[in-house]
Amino acid sequence: MREKNVKEIVRYYYEIPEMVRLLKTEQREQESLYDTLKGTGGDGMPGGGGPGKPVETAVIRLDERGVYERLQEIHVRLLVLEGDAAAVRGCLDGLSGKYKSILQLRHKCHHSWANISVRMGAPDSTVRSWHDKAVLCLGEALDEVPMAEELLERASRARTY
Repeated sequence: MREKNVKEIVRYYYEIPEMVRLLKTEQREQESLYDTLKGTGGDGMPGGGGPGKPVETAVIRLDERGVYERLQEIHVRLLVLEGDAAAVRGCLDGLSGKYKSILQLRHKCHHSWANISVRMGAPDSTVRSWHDKAVLCLGEALDEVPMAEELLERASRARTY
């Protein structure tokens, strides 16, 4: 896999926890709309979910808003993100600790080369060389991942969300 693509997947991997957090927040908000239909709110207090016209109206409103469909979309998206994270994590776990550290410092923590160099106790040029080697090794591992092209496609699209 090309260096550019590997870096894009690494950035995507480190953004997954935030994407999951946002989706779960939206999921809770969407689910709270159903709480009134169950008769209680999220706080356990009665929500006026008794039989009659108000319930029917609430169901129609939820249907018009597409709440159920959105909850399904969120569920599928969470499963995909978890699968992508597991696939990339498996590849990263195959790297040496030094390579994993450099990728994390550079792409998750956004440290400068000078800062990474000081942290690793090695010259700047050596750290850059280790980074290039880490990207190469990770690319080889990612090539072995089933549906690697789909993973790359999702990583590319994730930058636009």
